[in-house]
Amino acid sequence: ATTSSCHGQDQGNTNLHEMTHLNQIKGTSDYGGYGYDFIQSLSADQNINHADTYALFANAISLGC
Repeated sequence: ATTSSCHGQDQGNTNLHEMTHLNQIKGTSDYGGYGYDFIQSLSADQNINHADTYALFANAISLGC
């Protein structure tokens, strides 16, 4: 199922999140937290290496958030 809400989680963005952990893709981290509220607390350097940043960006583009 897909989400219709900005900052929502669904199977597609969960798969993207997990794929960014692969070293062949990006090798991201989670820094001990998940979700929109958590990534807002991270520095720019941490966000560029956080898996949810990519998943939530894709969600925002897809839904026009």
